[in-house]
Amino acid sequence: MACYLLWMVVFTGIYYANPGQRIVWWTGIGLGGVAAIVLGVRLNRPAHARFWYVLALANLSFTAGEVVQAVQLDILHEANPFPSVADAFYLAEYVLYAAGVLGFIRWRTARQDRAGLLDALIPTIGLALLAWIYLILPYAQNPDLTWFQKAVSIAYPLGDVVVLALLLRLLTPRGGNSRSLQLLAVGTVGLLVSDVLYALIQLHGTWRIGTPVELGWAAFYTAWGAAALHPSMVELTRPVPTQQPDLGAARLVLLTLASLIAPAILIIESLAGNTSNAGVIGAFSALLYLLVLARLAVVVSARRQAIARERALREAGARLTAAVTVEEVADAVQSAASTLMPAEPGHVALLAVAEAGVLHVRHAERGAAQHRVGTASDSDQVLALAAYRETRLLPVEAVDLPTRELTGHLDGMPYALICPLTLAERPSGDPLIGALIVTGTEQELASLWSSLEILAAQAALAVERVVLSQEVTRRNSELYFRTLVQNASDVILILDADDGVRYASPSAESVLGRPRLAGTLVTDLVPPEDSREVGKALARMRGAGDPPRGEHAREHPREHWRLLRQDRTPIEAEVRFNDLRADPTVGALVLTLRDVTEQRQMERELTHRAFHDSLTGLANRVLFQDRVGHALSRGERSGSVTGVLFIDLDDFKVVNDTQGHAVGDELLVAVSLRISTALRSSDTAARLGGDEFAVLVEDATRPADVDTIAAGVLEVFTEPFKLKAGAVRVSASIGVATTEDSVDATELLTHADLALYSAKAAGRRQWCHYRPALQAGLVERHELNEHLDSAIAESAFQLYYQPIVDLRTGDLVAFEALVRWPHDRRGMVLPDEFIALAEESGQIVPLGAWVLERAAQEAAAWQAASSTVRAATGRPPLRVNVNVSARQFRDAGFVDVVRQSLATSGIDPHTLVLELTESVLMRRDDRIHADMATLSDLGVAIAIDDFGTGYSSLSYLREFPISLLKIDKSFIDGLGHSAQQYALVEGISRIADTLGVQVIAEGIEHPEQRDLLAAMGCPLGQGYLFAHPMDSTRALALVRSTTYEPA
Repeated sequence: MACYLLWMVVFTGIYYANPGQRIVWWTGIGLGGVAAIVLGVRLNRPAHARFWYVLALANLSFTAGEVVQAVQLDILHEANPFPSVADAFYLAEYVLYAAGVLGFIRWRTARQDRAGLLDALIPTIGLALLAWIYLILPYAQNPDLTWFQKAVSIAYPLGDVVVLALLLRLLTPRGGNSRSLQLLAVGTVGLLVSDVLYALIQLHGTWRIGTPVELGWAAFYTAWGAAALHPSMVELTRPVPTQQPDLGAARLVLLTLASLIAPAILIIESLAGNTSNAGVIGAFSALLYLLVLARLAVVVSARRQAIARERALREAGARLTAAVTVEEVADAVQSAASTLMPAEPGHVALLAVAEAGVLHVRHAERGAAQHRVGTASDSDQVLALAAYRETRLLPVEAVDLPTRELTGHLDGMPYALICPLTLAERPSGDPLIGALIVTGTEQELASLWSSLEILAAQAALAVERVVLSQEVTRRNSELYFRTLVQNASDVILILDADDGVRYASPSAESVLGRPRLAGTLVTDLVPPEDSREVGKALARMRGAGDPPRGEHAREHPREHWRLLRQDRTPIEAEVRFNDLRADPTVGALVLTLRDVTEQRQMERELTHRAFHDSLTGLANRVLFQDRVGHALSRGERSGSVTGVLFIDLDDFKVVNDTQGHAVGDELLVAVSLRISTALRSSDTAARLGGDEFAVLVEDATRPADVDTIAAGVLEVFTEPFKLKAGAVRVSASIGVATTEDSVDATELLTHADLALYSAKAAGRRQWCHYRPALQAGLVERHELNEHLDSAIAESAFQLYYQPIVDLRTGDLVAFEALVRWPHDRRGMVLPDEFIALAEESGQIVPLGAWVLERAAQEAAAWQAASSTVRAATGRPPLRVNVNVSARQFRDAGFVDVVRQSLATSGIDPHTLVLELTESVLMRRDDRIHADMATLSDLGVAIAIDDFGTGYSSLSYLREFPISLLKIDKSFIDGLGHSAQQYALVEGISRIADTLGVQVIAEGIEHPEQRDLLAAMGCPLGQGYLFAHPMDSTRALALVRSTTYEPA
């Protein structure tokens, strides 16, 4: 460089000292500049050298023009030859210059850089106006010039304008003004200045050699050669990052001055009295105004884009801060890059991290997986590109990622931008972390250059933070696991080649009770009978003595061993094998023993609980059904009969509610023991839940054998159960089914359930064997239930009335209302067939309300028909007794229903008797007490129906406002045959009389029963002896008679 500058200075100085030898000196200057450009290209090897060679040709053309002109002036002694051959060379220099600089502009600036284009156009237009007014128009209007001379003269200022425009376009990208570019600009300015002065001299006088004007051309040659020799010349064909197109102070001043050129010229021309160019000046001024507006629009648009990019970078920064793995960093980087890049397919962003000289690429499309890219040497090129520590834009083919799985992703776009990830002070000392590789078009990447560099810087910080965090975690984990092994409850044994213990963790002493295990054979730690199997397991784990090849570690299935503590106490252990003989840090077999003695005991207990009832210890439903299935399979093979008994306790709920759940549970345990005593050893008893039990009978010879067992089970319920709270009597209903009428387990259980239902429907306290007719009965029951809803809605029922008489006088005292259902297909349906259905479905509430209302209305008619006669004879009004179910009485609106019935019928409340079963009274809750007290206050009488059949307690007579007791027919039937029965009925009557409670005897069918009851003091009775239930018409006729004679 110094030699070149010395050459140019010496030749320029000699020229001015001896201008007469102009041809020699200008040839030396010109050829020196051309040689410098060629040499600079050879030395620096730019990416697109052809454009520099074009500039060398431009210099050579200019030199040729100088030589030709020197020949004309100095040798041929022509006086100011114009135009001449020299002008052809001079004008060719403009064309070549434009071609070369356009090449630089193409590779250096983004095609979408509208801001740079406008910044170059505005000054160019302003200076073009000057050239037009002061150079072009004077030449065009000079009458002394021929048209050819005018054309050549005008070509020079036009060429200068083109050169100025290209120079300004080359300089407009900010941040990329290298020393080489500066030298190129200096040379171009020198050329323009000398050209303008030369044109002015030619316009107003005659050109002479040796003037200072030629210094500009000398500077042009010198600066262009120096620009090529400077190493920064390679940057002229590299893309310059597109900066935010804001208007800086210097650029704003330049654009302002350029915009004022037209007004200034107009003022000058006006002052000179020349207005002929006003139209041209106005046109240029308007053009400048429009260009300035376009420049402002670009600034606004660019600002919006900058805001969007800043938002994307802020969001990326937040995600990068939250990332905990390098893969999450890569995902955040790719998401941000996709937001920054145009919404077109083919763009790819890859985060490459350098690890131990090998490049690893992570990208979200592969689920944040890690891929090794080539070998270390293959990765060197990308690492070297990143090692420049400055962003590079390269063709995709120049980015050497040899794994086709990844390079296939890069084929969609022609260029890749490599942004290095670097940190100045890393703990490792190497500032290079990796690189961000983004593909796209050259212009797209150039416009996003700065944003992607910021993203790369954020990614570098995030990757370094994640790596450091993982390293800290790893070190803490090592310390943690070291401490864990020392304090773990599991025993870790490292074995030598002979299956002896080489190392035992400290927990071995607490688990095995052996303070020293080193040297002990593993087979000595197990019972003698297990040592052979343990030896086989160790041999299998060793793989017949061959250590694994190509594997770091091999884990074997877990086994369960019995181990002996030093005191010979057995324990159970779960053993996990790991073959780490190939691991250089261990080089042995590793056993992990976990004491699972308590766990195994708990598992066995849980297994028992899963298949057995926790209260009674019997099999539960799951185990029972499983055994039924197996029993059927065995019975099919052996030809034996298999049977199932379903057992349901009668009124168990009463015991549970009245005496408490503790007594109920005790009763269930006692029942399970009783049932088990009635079975054979081959039979299985089970509790299915609640008060439901089941029995599986296997290997029976015939179905009758199963029935015999069912009868035996029912027999054990005849004796009361002696519990801690006292003796409790409970009965059971049993359903029986066998394989004689069942084809599989499901059908067998279903048939037993149907038989149980039939036994309960038949009056309980009995067993019933399944028969096909039960299925039809179930269907009929289902149909009856469906019709019940519509019957209640339509009030399709009738009330029948059974008289209640005074046993001493025969007087009619009351009627008991009995509901009947006239069915269109089944005829008259009795209450036993549909009341239970109504109870189950909840329809008993509206049905009971209808019965109560209708009975009260009939009672009003009786009382109206008999009031005069009964009052004359001193007899009270007739009463009506209405049965009330437990569910109906517990309904929250029952008392209101009673009030409504009394109000509607108008009868005296004292003539209404509500008959309740004992199950209502057993609940003893506050609401039942309150409702009974309310009814008593109204004057309504309460009667206990079927007294003595359930868990009758005389305490009810004291605790509740009871007015009447109805003794069940089962007690009345034995009056004439059993002294005990007589004494029991007489005792109930006398106690009730003492408490002021009237007694009504039910089911009186014989005169002697009536007489005995009357003799013992029972005042009232009802039964077929007096009358069968009758409809309302017959009842009204009966009311009209004063007395009632036996039928």
